[in-house]
Order: sequence, then C-alpha cells, then structure tokens
Amino acid sequence: MSVAVLGEALIDFIVGEDGAYRPHLGGSPFNMAIGLVRQGVTVSYLSPFSDDTFGDQLHDALRENGVDTPVARRSLWPTSLALVTIDDHGMPAYRLYREGIADKDTSFEEIEASLPNELRVFHTGSLAITPSQLPKIRDLFALMHDKNVVVSMDINIRLRASLNTQAYLDGVRSLLPLADIVKASDEDLEPFQFATDTRKAAEYAYEKMGSGMLVLTEGKRGALLYTSNGTIEASTYPIAHIEDTVGAGDTFHSAFIASLCRANVIAGPYGDIDPYVLTDAVDFACAAAAINVSRVGCNPPSQDEVEKFIESIR
Repeated sequence: MSVAVLGEALIDFIVGEDGAYRPHLGGSPFNMAIGLVRQGVTVSYLSPFSDDTFGDQLHDALRENGVDTPVARRSLWPTSLALVTIDDHGMPAYRLYREGIADKDTSFEEIEASLPNELRVFHTGSLAITPSQLPKIRDLFALMHDKNVVVSMDINIRLRASLNTQAYLDGVRSLLPLADIVKASDEDLEPFQFATDTRKAAEYAYEKMGSGMLVLTEGKRGALLYTSNGTIEASTYPIAHIEDTVGAGDTFHSAFIASLCRANVIAGPYGDIDPYVLTDAVDFACAAAAINVSRVGCNPPSQDEVEKFIESIR
C-alpha cells in the first residue's frame, strides 16, 4: 500500500529576529510526503525537481527521509521560492515566486507513468491547484477514481499564488466534489465567504463535496471532522512554547491520513467507519501538529514520537 504526492517543493526564506531571510526546505506537498513517511507510510513524490542547487537539496532531503522520487529527469526551470514573515503569534505570511518553476514542469502522461504499484491514496493541493494546473489535476482525479484510488486534497489557500483571485477560488471550489478527503484550515475557508462562521463554512464546503470527509483545523481550537454520520471534534494538546506554526497543517494531515491507513479504513465507505477510529485519527493528528509547532519550521514527528507524547499528556 502506498501514497503518491504531487505538488510544490520549494525554498521558504523565513525572516529571523535580525531581519535576515534564511532558506528552509518546504512546500505543503513536500512536507506532506515527509510527514507520511515518518509515520511509516510508503510514499512516492511525483513532481520534478530543478537542476539547480535548491533542487538537489529538496531531492536529497526526500530521499534521506525514505520518500521515493520516480521522476528521474531534472527540470531546466528553477526551484520555486517563498518569502515568509512570522507575526507575533507565530503565524506565517507568504510572498510566492511561482512562474516558470520546476514543480509545475510536468504533464499528465509523465505523472501517470510514475504512479507506484499498489497505490491507495493520491494527495495533492496547495499551489498545485492554481488555475494553470486545473486541467491536469482534474484529469488526474478522474484517473484515480477509475483506479479506485482515494483522492486527498489540502486546499491550503495562498491568495498570492494567482493574479486572478476569483478564478483561483472558483477552481478550488470546483474540485471539492472530486475529492474523497479534504483538509482545510479556518483561514483557508475565509476567502470563499461561504458563511461568516467558520464551522458553517466548513459544513457548506462538505455539502459541496457530496460524500467523503472534510477535516477543518482551527489552530488553538483544535479540529473537526465532517462525515455523513455527523461531526467529530478534537482539542489541541498543550505545548509549553510555540516556536512557529510553519507546516502545522501539513503535519496534521499527514498524521491523519497515516492513521486511517494503519486502521485500514482509508478507502471507506466513510459512513461505515467506527466513530472511535475516526476520533483517534483526529486526536492523533492534533498531537502530531502540537509537536511540530514546538519546533522551528516544519519538522513532522514519527509515529513513535506522537504515541509517546500522547501517553505523557494522559
């Protein structure tokens, strides 16, 4: 059983207290791949890397963590960059450089040819679902459904990722009925203006999906899972000191998907899953995210680290 991940691997230039920007490996799908493999899941990362130095670093980091990288060629396009500032509450803001970059330099045919054997879950989202990428993504979602592969999507809205904000939001909204598992934060849902209340907005988004599951992360408030059998809520875990929230959502979702895989319920039907299994999965994901925010940048924990952390709290 394996998971395939498609989307950006980029360099986050994060501003320090001295005002200097320092490079960190990142990108939501890149973080997701590392988070999954640290949870014991077999993972293939399908996007190409640049032939520049940053591309080498990103490729090597995935390989060192145990992620398979089946696309052997290197793109002549550069690695994508992001300038990241952190506010007083540890929340990041992004300025993205996404034109003519390596992780978008691929085709439906190349991705299809790179799919691993025994594929159970296909994950994408974030900057891979901007308007220019939608035709390819829709074709891939259709292919996954034909193969009975679960489609996971983290919408991870970054408004600066497209010059046409409305086309971007409309495009993401159009993908909701095509995904089986959707992850969204409270901040992700705000630009859609589905409802003034975040949880009402999440209910609306889940209705647009029509089936499957939607998980809403609310920062310090915890997380909610929307299913056909109702809503499951989990609280956050206490942390003595928050370094920053970079990659917290990616860590959460990778731990959530890994939990469902370990319970052998990832393919559904989701309405038949024992609510206790789903509750444990959301709780486990909250614990993983708590560990991540206690570290600088995105540094997802292993399954063993999360289990020991939960035990120490209880």
